[in-house]
Amino acid sequence: MRQDLSKNWEILQDVHDTCEQLGLPEHEEFMTLQGPQISEWEPLPELKQLQLLYSEHPYWGRELRYFNDAPWWYKKEFELSLDATDHVELCFTNVDYYCKIWLNGVYLGFHEGYSAPFSFSLDEVVQRNGKNRLIVKVWSPWDEEVAADQQEKRTFAVYRNMVKGTYEHSDTFIQRDVNPVGIYGSVSLRIQKGAGFAENPEFSYQLDEALERADLHLKVKVRRPEAASLRWSITDCFTGAVVLSKNEELTGVQPSGDSELAVACLDGTLSNVRLWNTWDKGTPFVYQVKVTLCAKDGTVLDAYEETTGFRKIEMQRTPEMTKFILNRKDFYMRGTAYFPDVYVSAMNEERYRRDLLQIKNSGFNMVRVHVHVDLPVFYELCDELGLGIMHDSEYNWTHPGDEAFADRFVRIYLETVDMLKKHPSLFCWICMNEPGDLTVSTGAKLFAAIREHDPSRPVIKGSFCVDDPDSGDSHNYTGSLNGADGHYSDIYGTTEKMNTEFGFDAPPCIDDLKKMPPVYRRLQPILDNLDSIGQYQYHLLKYYIEHYRMQKYKPNAGYVQFLFNDMCPQTFYGIYDYWGLPKKGLQAVLESNMPVGIFLKFKDKLDAIYAVNDYSYALGICRVGYSITDETGKVVAEDTKDIDIKEDSLTKLWEFDGTIHSGSVYNVALWIEQDGKLLARNEYHDVFYMPQHTPGHPTYMSHETGCRIYWA
Repeated sequence: MRQDLSKNWEILQDVHDTCEQLGLPEHEEFMTLQGPQISEWEPLPELKQLQLLYSEHPYWGRELRYFNDAPWWYKKEFELSLDATDHVELCFTNVDYYCKIWLNGVYLGFHEGYSAPFSFSLDEVVQRNGKNRLIVKVWSPWDEEVAADQQEKRTFAVYRNMVKGTYEHSDTFIQRDVNPVGIYGSVSLRIQKGAGFAENPEFSYQLDEALERADLHLKVKVRRPEAASLRWSITDCFTGAVVLSKNEELTGVQPSGDSELAVACLDGTLSNVRLWNTWDKGTPFVYQVKVTLCAKDGTVLDAYEETTGFRKIEMQRTPEMTKFILNRKDFYMRGTAYFPDVYVSAMNEERYRRDLLQIKNSGFNMVRVHVHVDLPVFYELCDELGLGIMHDSEYNWTHPGDEAFADRFVRIYLETVDMLKKHPSLFCWICMNEPGDLTVSTGAKLFAAIREHDPSRPVIKGSFCVDDPDSGDSHNYTGSLNGADGHYSDIYGTTEKMNTEFGFDAPPCIDDLKKMPPVYRRLQPILDNLDSIGQYQYHLLKYYIEHYRMQKYKPNAGYVQFLFNDMCPQTFYGIYDYWGLPKKGLQAVLESNMPVGIFLKFKDKLDAIYAVNDYSYALGICRVGYSITDETGKVVAEDTKDIDIKEDSLTKLWEFDGTIHSGSVYNVALWIEQDGKLLARNEYHDVFYMPQHTPGHPTYMSHETGCRIYWA
């Protein structure tokens, strides 16, 4: 049984951080005395990160710093009417970031993190019949120490002491003064009358070599197990059929001799399993696992459900190749990085579903969850929609290098691993993003710990460390963040095994900029250039995506465009802005990112045309064609022919002799059709027009607003 405690809280900010010393957890009569200077309690509208509740502009502005300059105290009073034998737990889903908890003046404990649930037993302290006073202290402080005192590089060199990617990333990704804080999600009491689960049952499986049969294992810990039995069922969510059902009496007792706790292990076998696949490789079949704890008379004492899927994910990593293998088949990744909102508590199922449907409809089959953890519903939707996930930890750039921090980081992030590893959509873990040093203790310890906790999927030790045998992916910002001297076409002739970051940031349309007056005013000098900046984003993304796809498995096995949407109104990396309006970069994705595509290889001259099929089935005989016209509309070259397009294939269709080259205007149209149905098309207007990098990008930014300004 659950009792919700998520409403009717009170809050204050402890501006001198003295409330703990003054005894607020035990009493509060001192609060209005003249001397202590303590704020008064005020009603809290809801449980969200506090900037969303109390700031008019939660995404930029130095006034936001006060949210983190001093801790916050929460108070919740509630009444109970319980039996003396009832077991009571206090459960939090999310507290950002540090917290201490007291009930009725008794200290319950401390928690660090923001993304994983945690709980405390109240059996010894709760008033079972009467009023209870719950007090929580929450803080998320600023970091001050900078490596080698490199203040000119503070954005990159500040030592980040917390395991959260949502702060101190102020390179126009997250504004300088944004550091989310507060209780969000839900707070509840879990009340057990008699026997109940001591923790969530742990379900695991092993597929046979043919990927047709799953050997199942269920481990359950039960508190007060007397006269209780387990029912375990698995339902095929596609058909609604119960495909496994088992019952077992509880027998085993924990080796510690704790007679209050029994451990039951159940095994089973499931034949003819339906494999989970990404949407473009098959069907994302899922199953519901249900475990019920029953008394002898059949009364349900406790129950647990989860949705999972059966699939095998591997990663091939050699000096020549970095590649995912899904269900024993090569998997070409068309990915986008995702950070939906700097305040995770601003998200809900509707926003997630909107974003993920747009991601899927844009041709992506993979989402890289970038240096944060989303709400549980996000992962459930990825399971449902057939979108794979690469999942970062929050280790990004510079962190303390001591063993104590490494141990803290590992302990905190393993809570995330244990929480999310049930999801079939999760392909791999990434321990560190762009680490300066792969040998740091945190990375080595985290790599080993994740592999031990979750042996069912691969782990990337350090994203961007292309030559490391435990990593193997690259980031490429040529013509973008690497500076104004390069051009995106400089990638011509290069190869990458697997790219997990590339992109270019472009502001939103003028009407959405006007929704942010300080940002709009700061960008006045470039307002006339918004269209050209958007066009540059379009051309860069199109060139990169097609460059990678025409290297399919030779050696490239996929890419991740950075970033799908603007996570803050004034952060411009997305192909959708913060309000959900598309930028010109989206058009490049729609032209070049679909499972079936036809592409032109070129730089100063036309080289070749390729057809790509990323589906797991052959297209068969198709009619392919091209037409090249000059600026007057005169046909310069054209051809059509029939080809057999195999499953998961790259096919060179035509080669050119170099006679069509830069210096004149040419328009190119490409297509693939079958039985009169158009399967893919592509076009290049003035194919050799390659706009230059926007002047001033990426060097200059406004740290007050957190946006790129493109000039000094």
